[in-house]
Amino acid sequence: MKSRLYAAHAEASSFYRRQLVESPGGWAAGHLRSRGLGAVLASESDWQVGYAPDGWSRLVGHLRKAGFDDVEIVAAGLAFVTSNGYLVDRFRDRIMFVAHDVEVRPVGFIGRSDSNRLRYLNTRNTEIYTKARTLIGVDSQVERLRSGAVPVFVEGPMDAPAVGLAGERWAGLACGGTAITREQAVMARWNARTGKVVVALDGDLGGRTGAVRSLPVLSEVFDEVLFARLPDKQDPAALHAVGGGRLNEALGSAIPLADFAIEVELTKWGNVLDHLSGQVNAVRAVAPLVASLPAGRVAAAVARLARAVDLDEEVVSNEVVAAVDRGQRQGRQARNRRPAGGPVVAAEVEQLDCSRSP
Repeated sequence: MKSRLYAAHAEASSFYRRQLVESPGGWAAGHLRSRGLGAVLASESDWQVGYAPDGWSRLVGHLRKAGFDDVEIVAAGLAFVTSNGYLVDRFRDRIMFVAHDVEVRPVGFIGRSDSNRLRYLNTRNTEIYTKARTLIGVDSQVERLRSGAVPVFVEGPMDAPAVGLAGERWAGLACGGTAITREQAVMARWNARTGKVVVALDGDLGGRTGAVRSLPVLSEVFDEVLFARLPDKQDPAALHAVGGGRLNEALGSAIPLADFAIEVELTKWGNVLDHLSGQVNAVRAVAPLVASLPAGRVAAAVARLARAVDLDEEVVSNEVVAAVDRGQRQGRQARNRRPAGGPVVAAEVEQLDCSRSP
């Protein structure tokens, strides 16, 4: 059954792509051009962005003609049965972005609306699709990633091609929200030659909070985790649309995500840094983040933190050492709790590497 679901998504992706390319005067093509993404409209583009036409069952009719039965179409999440028993397309009048799994198979979609309806609509969970285990853009940039481009995690599907068009050294991968999962991180690392990654979530509270929360997950998988600080209330697609290389500049100026996380955490303690207990508690909150930095950068971070909270460097250093010890104990406990043969990141990546096509 799974093979039929993959095949249905491949057929749907081709159908949506044709609808977009053959309707250059429609609102979908116009919207993409207005966001500086006109290049994805070219028939030779690697970006297989599409368009779900308006109408109740345009895709259903196409899939039936292609040999798929109604049970398969519903199981794939591409349509649903109404109360009157009609089979209706799930996606209608939307720009369509394909979600791929770890084997770069099309398994779902995110559709963007141009009306007052829900702006983004995902495929419902199916036997082959869960949003947390997919990425938007990996299929379009797999060769670029394997040639050394830096993976860039973004929120929305419009942001992924924006990053890809900002410069050859970047590969935009949309996680479909502010939470970057372990599965998504491993998928990106498997396909990337470099051990570096950039987090470029939206320039708002949700995006910045999501970036900080992604640090432990990404640090397990990548050697260097960077943060691109976008202007307030801007996302990568909006910054790309402004032009002038603004997005490329923001990505190129990315700082270590741990540094940003320290900055965010210290801000929370700003009102209590005028007395000793507040200073010590602030240091204890930040110490694990300092401990997560590369060894060569810890001493400088300790010095900056000591100045920020007005404490002796030795006090701060002791708290960082204690944080390292706690982290090592927790790591040993986690390994002891892991079932025999349970996954670890290095093994996951190595296993996936073995199945790569040459």
